[in-house]
Amino acid sequence: MTFWPLTSIWRLFARRPELSIPAPIWSDLLNGLRARGRDIRESGAFLLGPPGQPRRVSAIVFYDEIDPHAFDTGIIVIDGACMADLWAICRRSGLAVIADVHTHPGGAGQSESDRRHPMIAEPGHVAMIIPDFAADPVQLKAVGLYRYRGNFSWDRITPRFLRSSLKIELA
Repeated sequence: MTFWPLTSIWRLFARRPELSIPAPIWSDLLNGLRARGRDIRESGAFLLGPPGQPRRVSAIVFYDEIDPHAFDTGIIVIDGACMADLWAICRRSGLAVIADVHTHPGGAGQSESDRRHPMIAEPGHVAMIIPDFAADPVQLKAVGLYRYRGNFSWDRITPRFLRSSLKIELA
């Protein structure tokens, strides 16, 4: 009988998380969302990384960095003309938008507005919702991840056996 160490089994059979974020970027993201939302309104950002899979975040572009009025109404509204600035950032950096993130005052479920107005309306795009305006401490299991299927249809991304959906990289 052969026994395999758990780490070997993990490497062979575990699937990569849907979204991976280095701890310093995760910290910057949460701090930026909190500063912009001030516990009273939604805030959000685009998450950039190398194109393709796996989705590993390497940069953040907060919505108000491309549209200074994105948070003025208490909900997120981005002027479509401002998206050209995002695409310019992507071209300059060689990165792509691999996900978007925004906060909610309560849980991390998608609102009807979230479903009907994807930030990036491309099938396969990932949207993350952080509950409680990203108040400290953020519990990863409470964060919502959703994959856009197209035609205003989404799948909730949930952890599976030997696979987390969101990973914060500590090292």
